[in-house]
Amino acid sequence: MSFLATNLRHLRGERKMSQQELAEMIGIGRTTIANIESNIANPGHKTLVEISRVFDISIDEMLHTDLTRRGRGAEKFTGGVIFKPVVVTVDEHGDENIVMVDTKAAAGYPTRYLEPEFYRELPAFKLPGSDYRNGTFRCFQVEGDSMQDTIQHGDFVIGRFCDNHFKDVRDGYVHVVVTNDNVLVKRIVSRAESEHKLYLISDNESYPEIVVDIDDVREIWFVKSKISSYMPVKKNDLDKMIGDLTTQLHVLKSRLDQLERN
Repeated sequence: MSFLATNLRHLRGERKMSQQELAEMIGIGRTTIANIESNIANPGHKTLVEISRVFDISIDEMLHTDLTRRGRGAEKFTGGVIFKPVVVTVDEHGDENIVMVDTKAAAGYPTRYLEPEFYRELPAFKLPGSDYRNGTFRCFQVEGDSMQDTIQHGDFVIGRFCDNHFKDVRDGYVHVVVTNDNVLVKRIVSRAESEHKLYLISDNESYPEIVVDIDDVREIWFVKSKISSYMPVKKNDLDKMIGDLTTQLHVLKSRLDQLERN
């Protein structure tokens, strides 16, 4: 028995995705999606592959497991929850993009991160190198000075999705934590198994730690790199620069005085 029709309807419903939206994502007609969901037609292998990619699920699960009988997006394990990225965008070759979430978009991210149409409003890009090939990556803009001097206000951090949230967290490293209400960029100390909590720590010591219950966590991204326009100047370089400018002003003033006397 195949559960394809039921599962496809179920997965679309979970993500609030219309038949037309899914059809556009995998490059087929809306009628084809409707026929699959009505058990009128069976998709070809290429279409099955595309469907499994969009919903981040194996073809075997799609065909032979009744997904309506178990939760998608969160599967229980001892001491935590396994989360999977729900929405990704791809380029014309079918490779995943890195979606950029600026501070304006971040305000709505906790409530809209499951909506495919939300990601159509956001820019996406690629980065070279093998570091960004294996996994799902997302780019978030940082607001405020809580992570100075590591991360400046306005910087962008690029995070790799933690599929197995609380097992993949690396204590002491910077992560992006998406809760029910906020997108937070902090260092994490995980006490998921012992206390059911995450401790979020700022590099700026004037900010207190934040304690988050793991049930309030929607996504976690391990920060691998950042994009910054901040270019610090070393103090000794700045002192030398000021000294050189002062000397040049004195020389210029001397020459002007000499010209006036002549």
